[in-house]
Amino acid sequence: MFISSVVPPRQLHLVLSGQRLASGRLQLASHHARVGRTISARFASTSTSSSDVKSSHTSNLPPSAVPPRKHRVELKPGPLKTPSPSSTTPRPHSTPTKQTQPSFPAFRPYPKPSTPDPVPSAIELAKRDIADATAQGVLRPAPHDAGSIKRFTHQAIELFKFYFRGLKAINTHRKQAAAIRARVAAGGPAPSRAESRFIETFQQDALKLIPFVIIVLVMEELIPFIALYVPRMLPSTCILPGQRDRINAKARNNQLLALVKHRQLFELLRKESESSGFITTHSLSQPGALCGYYIFNAVQELRRAIGIPAWPPQLAQWRLQRHLQNISSDDKMLKQEGYGRDLTLPELKEALQERGMSTFSDKNSADELRAQLKWWIDMSEIMPEGADAVSRRLFVLGTIGSHE
Repeated sequence: MFISSVVPPRQLHLVLSGQRLASGRLQLASHHARVGRTISARFASTSTSSSDVKSSHTSNLPPSAVPPRKHRVELKPGPLKTPSPSSTTPRPHSTPTKQTQPSFPAFRPYPKPSTPDPVPSAIELAKRDIADATAQGVLRPAPHDAGSIKRFTHQAIELFKFYFRGLKAINTHRKQAAAIRARVAAGGPAPSRAESRFIETFQQDALKLIPFVIIVLVMEELIPFIALYVPRMLPSTCILPGQRDRINAKARNNQLLALVKHRQLFELLRKESESSGFITTHSLSQPGALCGYYIFNAVQELRRAIGIPAWPPQLAQWRLQRHLQNISSDDKMLKQEGYGRDLTLPELKEALQERGMSTFSDKNSADELRAQLKWWIDMSEIMPEGADAVSRRLFVLGTIGSHE
């Protein structure tokens, strides 16, 4: 028995559409499978390199609209900066740098020591000193109408007044030196170089006071002889200007004679101590200690070069050490005060003579003398291992004596 069911038209249309959609999906899946098999076969047969891919990408880039920039040309190029040696050549190990010694300053040729002229008589020297002191206003001139006896009496009285004023000045200096010491003891500022030298000069004058007073009271006419042969017996306040100039000229000439006459000694001192950089005073007192060169006493020659008194000879080494120790203290003060920036020309000459550097001439300016003084201070400050203030300055003195 055939049973037929009647389906409405709308439902029949939906059923047919679903069938068509399912069949289309099956066809699309089969098509994708065929395409995948084809692509895998191509990758298996051929391989492209990354460079080709990169070139293909770059070749497809559009050209730049901005033209390439040209190199800038410097019309006025500056100097090329050379790299420092430290940056180009690195040093694996840092070595300690050696202290460089300042070079000896070059100045005008200094005058050679001159042969002393025949010494005039004491009377002639006294007349010259009195005339010079009268011209400078130190002594009051005699009346124009005075005779020989009155003139002689006037000059003797003026000299006695001059020496009396000098003795009074020593007492005034004593009070001034005591005031400086009291200021320092109370916690005030330390004495300057000028004050220190003022106190030192007063102490030397105080030691000469008693013998000088005896000479003035007993035999005043011996003072010109003392100024000529034993100038260190006179206090600084009782020396006439002419006597002072003559004393300084004689001391400097003796220093130059010692430097020229014993040049071989100073060359040996420099060569023997060039490696160590210092000279001990004990080695100087040993004859034949320098390269087998027999030296009676090198201390005596160094003493003459500095201008230290020769008497007594047994104290020459002690005097040399003491003098160089005082110079060491003076060097520190000079450096603190600008290497003698405020020193006058006579004071610079005096400072150089005290250090054995009497090789200056009258044509040297104050700046040139100050440069010599600075060289001494800088050289003396270089302290090699084992050296002290005295031994180092002995080495510097040997360098001065061997310098041409």
